[in-house]
Amino acid sequence: MLIMKHLFRVLATLTGLVFLLLLAGCNGGDGEETSTPTVPTTSGTVTATVPTISVTPIATVPVRPTAIAARGVRIVVDSTADTNTRDDAVTLREAIMLATGELAAADLESSEADNVKGEPGSESADTISFDPAVFPPDAPATIALTATLPVLIMGGDAVVGAEAGIIVDGAHLGFECFQIDSDGNAIKGLQIQNCHTGIVLEAAARNNMIGGPAEGERNVISDNDAVGVRVNGSANVIQGNYVGTDASGTMSRPNAMEGIWIAPGAQENLVGGSNPGEGNVISGNSLFGVSISGVGAKGNLVKGNYIGVDASGRVALKDRYGVVLDSGAQDNIIGGSVPGEANVISGNQSGGVLIRGSETRNNRIIGNFIGTDSSGSERLGSGSGIWLLEGAQGNIIGGTGEGEGNVIANSGIHGILLEGADTTGNTIRGNSIYSNTRGSIMSRAGNIGLDPPIITGANPVQGTACANCIVDIYSDSGDEGEVYEGSTEADADGRFTFDKAPSGPYITATATDANGTTSTFSKPFLAPTG
Repeated sequence: MLIMKHLFRVLATLTGLVFLLLLAGCNGGDGEETSTPTVPTTSGTVTATVPTISVTPIATVPVRPTAIAARGVRIVVDSTADTNTRDDAVTLREAIMLATGELAAADLESSEADNVKGEPGSESADTISFDPAVFPPDAPATIALTATLPVLIMGGDAVVGAEAGIIVDGAHLGFECFQIDSDGNAIKGLQIQNCHTGIVLEAAARNNMIGGPAEGERNVISDNDAVGVRVNGSANVIQGNYVGTDASGTMSRPNAMEGIWIAPGAQENLVGGSNPGEGNVISGNSLFGVSISGVGAKGNLVKGNYIGVDASGRVALKDRYGVVLDSGAQDNIIGGSVPGEANVISGNQSGGVLIRGSETRNNRIIGNFIGTDSSGSERLGSGSGIWLLEGAQGNIIGGTGEGEGNVIANSGIHGILLEGADTTGNTIRGNSIYSNTRGSIMSRAGNIGLDPPIITGANPVQGTACANCIVDIYSDSGDEGEVYEGSTEADADGRFTFDKAPSGPYITATATDANGTTSTFSKPFLAPTG
C-alpha cells in the first residue's frame, strides 16, 4: 500500500526523466552537448546609480528554528533491532514511541527503563541519542527498518546521532523512513538510505531542523529510491547535510529523483545558510539537486550550498539539473548578495538552473557561481547555465546592487537561454557572463526578442537602444559580458551615453525596458587603446 501511495508521482517523474534522456541529449558533466537542448520534464561592480525595476517583495525567511526547547528528557537507543518488544534494550522505534507518547515509560522492563532519564511523552521535549558502544562513530551500525518509523507528531523532539555512528536503512521496502508532522523537531547526525524518501516534512511541520552547522550534526541522506528530503511544510531549516553523496562528500550515492524537493504549498523554508557549516552538499542525484515546484511553493531561500560539486567545492559531482523552479513556484531566492550566501551550482549534466512554467514568477537568482568552482575561477561548467522556458515571467537574474551579480561561465551550451514567446519580463542585469560555448544570452523568441543596443562609439560609450530603456555596459575579451561596468538610461529617442571608460578590450551592452525585459548582448565594440 505504501508503494501504491507514491506510484503516480514516481511514474510521472520517471516518464519525464525518460523524455529528458531522449531529448536533452544526455549532456556530459563536462558541459559538452550532443544535441540542441530540449524541455526536461519534471562579478561585476556597480559604478553608476540607475533607476530600479520594481518587483514583488520576497518573503522573509527565518534564520533557523527557535522552537526546539531545552530537552530535559533523554532516551538512549542501544539496539540495532527494529522491534517494539519488552526486552533488555531500547530500539529507535521504541524511543520515538516513547517521545510521542505511543509507549509509556511505565510499561518498560527495568533494563529498558535504565535508558530513559526523565518522563518522556507528549508533554515533554525529548532527545533521542545513541549508545556509542553499540553505534561506534568510526564503524557505524545499521538499523534495518521493516516499516516507516512512527511520525514525530508532538513537537519539540530530537533524534541526535552526534558522537555515534548510525545508519538508518529502509531496505528498499518503499516507505518513508522519517516523517515529521509537528513543530520544533530535529534530526541530526544520521545516515539515512534505501528509503522511498529519507525524510518527509509534512504540511503541519514548521520550525524543524534537519542537520546543523556542526560536523556531528550532519545527516548523509543518499541512495533513496525517490527523494532525499521532501518538504511540504513551512519555515523549516535544512543545513549542513550531504544529500546524494557518501559520508566523505566526495563520491556520488544518488537519490533516484530529487535531492531536496520543496513541494506545492511549502513556504519560507531555508536550505543552507551564510555561516560556516550551514551549507549543504546537494550533489550526485539522478534528477534534480533542489526542486521548488508547484502552486504555493513560495518565499523559500536556497543559499550557501554546493549543488553539483563535492564537499571541496572544486570537483564536479553532477546532478542532472542543479536547481529547478517549476509549475508556479514564486518569490523564491536562490543565492544572496552577502558573503557566504552564494551557491556553487556547477558541474551539472544538463544545466545549472531551470525556470519554467507560466506561473513561475518573481524568483531571484543572485550572487551565485554557476559553472565555476567555489573560488569563481576554475572551470567546472554545466550544460546550460540558466534556462527559462514555457512562459516563465518576471524572474530576476543578477542585479546591480553589491554582490547581486552571478558568475555564469563555462557552459557547454548557452550562458542564459530564453525560450518561447510567452517567456517574457525576465530581468538579467549586473552578471559576469563569459566563456560559454554558444554565447552569453540567447533568445529563441524569449523576452519578446527585445533588440539589443547598438554601440556606435567608445569615447564616451554611446549608441542607441529602446526608448527610455536602461542600458547596462560590460567589458569582455569577446562578445559576452565578463565585467559589469555600470549603467545609463536611453532618452526618449533611444540615444544613450555612458561616461566611464570601460576596461575592454571589447564593450558590450544590454537593454532592459520598463517591464523588466532584458535583451541579449549587443555586438561587441572595440574599446580605444592608449
